[in-house]
Parts: sequence; structure tokens; C-alpha cells
Amino acid sequence: MRRRMIGARLAPALRTALVAGLTLVLTVPLAGGPAQAQGSSPQETPAHDAAAWAWVRGQLGSDTPVTTPSTITADEAYPDAWTGPVSGTFELDGVTPPGQVAQTPIEVDEAPDPDEQGVLHGQVGVPPSPGRWIVDVVRRTPGGEVSAQLQTLVDPSGSFSVDLAAAAPGSGPWGLRLLDAHAGYAQNGETWPAAAVYEHLEVQLWVVTDAAYHVGTVAARVDGTFALPDSRPGAKVLRLVDGRSGAVLAEAAPDTGLVRSFAVPVGHPLHGRTYTYDQALALLTALSVGDEQTARRLGVGLLSLQLDAGAQRGGLVSSSATLAPGAAVEELRTGIHGVGTYALLRWLGELDAQDPLRPEVEAGATWAVAWLMDQQVHQGALAGLVTGGHGQHGPGGFDPGAGLTWASTEHNLDAWHALDLASTTLGAGSATAAGAAADRLETAVMDLLWEPSTGGFLQGRSPEGPDATRALDVDSWGAIWLQATGRQSQAASALARTTDLASSHAGRTGYAPHLVADPLVWTEGSAGVALAELRTGDPQGAGSTLAGLGPAAPDGARPGATRDAPEVSMTTAPAVAAVTWVLLTEQALAGRPHIWDTSAPTGASD
Repeated sequence: MRRRMIGARLAPALRTALVAGLTLVLTVPLAGGPAQAQGSSPQETPAHDAAAWAWVRGQLGSDTPVTTPSTITADEAYPDAWTGPVSGTFELDGVTPPGQVAQTPIEVDEAPDPDEQGVLHGQVGVPPSPGRWIVDVVRRTPGGEVSAQLQTLVDPSGSFSVDLAAAAPGSGPWGLRLLDAHAGYAQNGETWPAAAVYEHLEVQLWVVTDAAYHVGTVAARVDGTFALPDSRPGAKVLRLVDGRSGAVLAEAAPDTGLVRSFAVPVGHPLHGRTYTYDQALALLTALSVGDEQTARRLGVGLLSLQLDAGAQRGGLVSSSATLAPGAAVEELRTGIHGVGTYALLRWLGELDAQDPLRPEVEAGATWAVAWLMDQQVHQGALAGLVTGGHGQHGPGGFDPGAGLTWASTEHNLDAWHALDLASTTLGAGSATAAGAAADRLETAVMDLLWEPSTGGFLQGRSPEGPDATRALDVDSWGAIWLQATGRQSQAASALARTTDLASSHAGRTGYAPHLVADPLVWTEGSAGVALAELRTGDPQGAGSTLAGLGPAAPDGARPGATRDAPEVSMTTAPAVAAVTWVLLTEQALAGRPHIWDTSAPTGASD
């Protein structure tokens, strides 16, 4: 078999085809991208939907609604494992400062130096009560407050005096606590000296692992500082909050470079989660529309989802909390990993040799390809295919070492595209190994997953036998793969087979993911059919399929599907996969970089 050339694009006749009804604006193509459509000027060349891409960019990072331009900053970059004190500063902007409240009831006429031994005079801001209030002297040390073994009663007028010369030996700044003898000597207020605080203004500390957890709250000091006594493991998020309304005035959250896969409210099971497949699609779209800055951010985020040690080094986890990739469960699925690897390789191919990120990206892509090749079976009933991955839940909890023995057709198609691209992108040794693995995989896909009797693909195969469940993507993506490997008649057959999953619902037309009882239209899957139509030579059909999905929302978002169907993992929530697949297919219609967009191998035949 002959390896195909990366970078070859659609034939000129396909580049010119666009169907009325697509929402398209102009963009600058990537360096090394396809030539513009024949007979058009750069100004006339249609490109991506700017609102849709802006929506995807808006899914980066935290979705906390911040109501003012105020800022909050931690004193240092606290690592996820940090459990000690957390401190920092904030600055109000665009909001009238609230009233001030004293944290301590003690006022001192003149603050003493740490080594002063004279008499200290002061007053307390509590109702006078003879014999009730006691001023307790302490030293404030890095390890906390240490008793100076010196106390004095507050007189009936609310004043006190204390001779520091009588204190026990020690070091550190002086501190004064007000104790209530009528309440078991409990401390009243904070230890003096304590900065005044803003009324109703507070600083909250959250940590994110699998979800976000509230750790603690302190009053916001008038001097613009805050200090929380301790933390918990997890990514640290700080919020400046109006305690009366709950409005967040400022937030400091990790910039992980990850997209929130779904736009859903707090409390929804999908809230604040990044699915690696969606992250990869977002990176491919950034490369496609020429947004280099966002591509770098997304690419770094994708690398943060890669395991860098252990038996599964190089594997990309399936998902994580958007703000805490370091806490992701080590669940690896070969198809998700394959799409992620393909995106890393595409990004690597766009980076200059002198780019400071290139060594890290090349290492990550090389590890990812190596992990993918490790999933390939070398003997037995599934020889040549890649199996499902590692890690699964069971009666004893999650087992990261559990290997999946079945082979998904979708996974194998994804893996082939990544291995094939690696064969022309990585260094010589890795490229040669990837090319050989892609060749073995290509043969195995046709021998074990293609069904000549139905003219389409199985859903997958296990060592026990085939899985003939109908699934849209095995034939839509399968048609793209068959075209890419030079099997034109089989590609047409696989694409034709998708018609049994055509569906109409809620005023939209497209395709369902499986044979379902009630109609629904799956946005991402329908765009995949449109791309298959384009790639097999039917640009008009591709445009018609996209048009059937209807317009995006005013903000550019698109739903995952037209109705919620948990039994087939469908949701109406605005979804990154839905928006990016439509964008990538629109880019393909415009003759621009998209996904799996390389030409058939020279001389290949059915």
C-alpha cells in the first residue's frame, strides 16, 4: 500500500461548491492551506461562521458570571496538592466600596513594636460590664498565636492598660485577644491588630477535582488583602463575592486551555467538564479558521490531558473537570485518543521548527502515537485491529488497569487517520512504525469490520464475534475512510446505508445516531454525513444536509440533538462537538482545512 501525501486538499471542483443557507463569513486561511476556490478573489472566498467560532472560544475556562471588572489574585500559584493557607489581594473596580466593619473590638492608643516592653493603653468596642472582658496578650508567630501569659481586666469605662514587661519571654509581633468571662472565655472578634473589612464583601475559596467544592470564606479586608487559614487538594479558585446578593465581583481560576464541552447550568451532570474528543475538535477548528492564538491555548490544554508516566504513558484521558485536568480519572478510550492524537499531529504540522512549543508538542504526539500502536492486536481473532482502551468501572470501583478486549469500528477508523498522519509527520523511526501499523490496520478493518453483504460496517467486533448494531458514524465516517483509502465504490455504499437513520424532528432534518423509537436529529452526526457526501463527490448533497440542520442560535451555539435521549447519550444542551463539526464541514465546503482532509493515495483502487 502507498502512503498518501498530507496537505493535499479537495479537488478544485469541490472547493467552489457552496449551498445557499449556510451562515458563512470571511477568514484568513492557514499557512500552507488549500488554494482559494477557482474563479474567486480572497474577498469572495466563503469561510467560517464567526459567531459560532466565538461561541466555542467562549467555552474556554470558567463559566462563572462575573459582574464587575474587579480583580482578585493569589499571592502565589498554589499547586493542586497544597493544603496550607491561601492569601492574596483584590482590587475593586466598577463598584462602590461597601461600608467598613472592624474585625476586632480592641483599639490601641499606640501600636507597640515587637520588642517593646512598656505599658500599652487601649479601649474595647463592646458594652461595658465589670469583670466580664479580659484582654489576653499573645505573640503572633509563623506557627500561630502563642500565649504571652499576660492578661488584664477591662475597666467599667471600657479602657484597659497592660504592662508588656510582665509578659513571658518570646518573639514576634504583639497581639491582643478579647475574652468573654461570661461565655466560657470565648474570644470576641479577631485578634488585634486586624484590618477592617468591607461590609457584606467576602472572599471564597473553591477547589476543583471531579467537581467544584467550597472550602472556606473570609471577610474581604479594606486594605485589599485576604487570608484563608487552610485549603484542600484540588485546583484553586478564588472569588470576590457580594454576600448579600451572591454576585461574583471577580474570580481567579486556572487557565487550563480546556473547553467546557456543554453550556449547561451549575448542578447539571455535564457542567464544568471537558471531553477530550471535543477538545481535539476545537483545536482542529482553530487550526482550520486560522486562529493561531486560540489553537496554542487549546493545544496546551489537550496536552494537559495526556498521561506522562506509568504503564499508559502517552494516553489521553477521556475527560476531566475543565479547571482540573490533573485530577482526571485515568479512563482511556482508543477512539477518543485517536482523534486527540490526530489533532496534536495537525498542530505539530503547523508549528515552525523554531517554535518554543514544538519540542513539547512533538514529544506528546510521539507518545500518543506509541500508545495507539500499543493497542493494536498482533494475533488472534482481532489481529490488526486496535482494542477499546483501558480503565473501567466495576463492582470494586474504577480499575485503571482493566484492558478492554473489544474493537469498535469508530475507534479503528479514528486510529487509522492518526497513524496515517503520523507516518508523514513524525521523525523517521516513529513515522515508519506508524505507517506499518496503519497498513496492518487498514487490512484488518476491511477483513474484520466491513460487511460486503450489507454494504456497510459493523459497529465493532469482540473476540466472541461481530456486533452488527446499527450506528450512524461507522458508515458516515466509514465512507470518509473508504474514500481516503481509495475504495470509492464501497464509500458510496457505506454512505447510502446511512439513509435508514435519516430523521426529521422539531423542524430540522438530519440523522439519528442509532435506530431509535422516536425521531431526533443529531447535529454532530448529521454534519459527519454532510462531510462524507462532500468527500465522495456530492457537494450539493453536503450543503443540503447542513442546511437541514437549520440556523445556529444567535450566539452561534447549536444543540447536541433536537431532543434529550439519555438511552443514546443525546442532549439538547449547546455542545462544542455540534458547533465544531458544522464549522469543519463548512470549512470543507469552502475548500479549507477541516478534519481527515487528505487525498486518496495515488494509484489506489477498489
